[in-house]
Amino acid sequence: MDNTIIGIIHSNRTQYIFLLANDRPYDNDHTHKLYQYVSRTFDSMRLQSCFLHRSFKRVSQFTMQSREVGMRFKSFGLVSLILIFLSFIAFSGYVCFGKNHNDFNGSSHQKNERNTPKTKLLTGVKPVESDSTFIGSIHQVLKAAGDEWSIPRLTGTFGHAFSFSMKIGDGAVWQQANIDWWLLWEMIPHIGYTFHEFQIIHHDKETAPNPTIIQKTKDQTWNRVKESIDRGIPAIAWQPMSVAYKESGVNAYGWGLLVGYDEKKKTYTVRHQHVKEEYNVPYNQFGYTDPVGWYCVMVLGEKKKYDQRKLVVRSLANAIAYANGTRYDLEDAPYKVDAVGFAAYQLWKQAVEKADVDIGFTEHSAWILWEMRENAAAFLREIYKHFPKDSSPILFNAAEIYDTEIKSIVKLINLCKENDSFTKNTRQIAVELIDAALESEKKAIKKIEQALRLISNQSN
Repeated sequence: MDNTIIGIIHSNRTQYIFLLANDRPYDNDHTHKLYQYVSRTFDSMRLQSCFLHRSFKRVSQFTMQSREVGMRFKSFGLVSLILIFLSFIAFSGYVCFGKNHNDFNGSSHQKNERNTPKTKLLTGVKPVESDSTFIGSIHQVLKAAGDEWSIPRLTGTFGHAFSFSMKIGDGAVWQQANIDWWLLWEMIPHIGYTFHEFQIIHHDKETAPNPTIIQKTKDQTWNRVKESIDRGIPAIAWQPMSVAYKESGVNAYGWGLLVGYDEKKKTYTVRHQHVKEEYNVPYNQFGYTDPVGWYCVMVLGEKKKYDQRKLVVRSLANAIAYANGTRYDLEDAPYKVDAVGFAAYQLWKQAVEKADVDIGFTEHSAWILWEMRENAAAFLREIYKHFPKDSSPILFNAAEIYDTEIKSIVKLINLCKENDSFTKNTRQIAVELIDAALESEKKAIKKIEQALRLISNQSN
C-alpha cells in the first residue's frame, strides 16, 4: 500500500487530516512541526477543513476502487495525492491565510500597543474664566460628559451667585474661598453624578498618612484619571503644581483641570485659568503647596437620577441663608471672615465711612459683587419657568431687582476707577451706593422667600 491515511490530529476546534506516505518515514519531531504548522494555519478554517476531510475521503474511496480493478498507483498515486493535498493547502491559504496572518500581526501589534507607554491629550478643553476656579473647572468636566450647565446655573446651585463676605484689615477678601473648598462638598452629591474623590492632608497633625498610603492613593488617582481622560473627560485637581513650580512663579492656585497624561514620564498635563500655557506636573508631586498640604483630585463617575426642581429649591433656601448670615458658622469657616450677607454690606459701608478701607479695596469688592449678582439674576431667569404660575413671576421679579442692584454696583466701580483715592464727597457717594445695593439685595431676597413659601405650600 503506497499511501495511507495514518491519523486524525485534534486541534482546539476541529479535526485535520494528515496524509503521510509509507515510503517516507516521519520522525516525531517532523510530525510535531507539521502539526504545529497546520494548526496555526487552519485553526479558524472550519469550512475548509470539512471540505478537505470530504475530499480526502473521496480520494481514499477512489483508491480502494482502483485496487479492486487491479489498478496500482505506486509513484503516480503518491505524486497525485501529494499534489492534491498541496493544492488544497494553497487554495485554503488563499482564502483565509491572509486573514490569519493579519490577525496574528494585529494581535502582536495590540500586544506591543499595550506594552508601549501611552500619551493622551484632550484638545479644546480648558477652564472657563470665572472668579471661582471650581466653577470654571467643573463647567468643562460636565460639558465633556455631554451635560451643559451654564455658569449662572452652577454659581446659583453652589451658592457663589448669592454669597457676599467681608473682612477688614487683611487686604482683599477671597469671596469664593469658603464655597470652593468647603461648602461645595454639601452640594456636589446632588448635581446628577457620582464623583470619585482622592484626598490626602499631608500636614495633618492628628492623622498624618504614612508614605505607603500616600503612594497608594496617588497610584489609584493616576489610574482613575487616565481612564477618565481616555473617555474624553478631564479631572479636577486642587492646586496642581509642584513646590518647585510654585517657587518658579506658576500661579496655579485653586482648582485646575488634568487634561492629559504621559505614562512614560508619569506626568499630567494641566490647564489652569490663571496660567497662560498648559504645563506638565509629575503625578505624585502636587498637593504640597497650601498650608495643610491638601491633595485633592475629583474624577467624574456615573450619571445618576436627581430631582432638578428639588435642587433649585435647596439652592434658593441657601441663598436666603447666605443673606441672613446663617449659611455657616463663622467660627467653623476654614477661611475666616468678619461678616456674611446683609451684615457684610453693612460692614463694608461702615469701613468706607470710617476710611478703614481704600478706594482700591472698594473697587475690587464691587467688581466681585457685580459678577455674583449678574449670575444671580441670570440663574433666576433660567429656573423661574420650572415653577407654577403663582411663584414663577415672583422669581422673575427678584431677577429684575438684582438688575437694579447691579446698576448701583456699576456706578460704584466707575466712581472708584475715576478717582485715585476717596475725597469727603466721593466717600459719601460710595456709602450711598453701597446702601442702595443693600436695599436692593434685601428686596430680592424677600421675593425669593415669598416664592419659596408658595412652592412649599404647593408641595404640601
